[in-house]
Amino acid sequence: MADDLLEDDRSLNRRIDSLRRERDSVRRLLKQASLDDITVNLERLKNRLDILETELSGERDSD
Repeated sequence: MADDLLEDDRSLNRRIDSLRRERDSVRRLLKQASLDDITVNLERLKNRLDILETELSGERDSD
């Protein structure tokens, strides 16, 4: 009976550890996705600023 309880505790601990690893993995993926979105938005803003800078400097011909 004591062996069964010990095995149940071990099984429960393994399951908890597994869930913690999965949680940490999901957190990393969400953080990475968020950073990817930020990178894309920053690149888009950089391109817009480059276009505005070119237009303001008079380097670009009027359409």
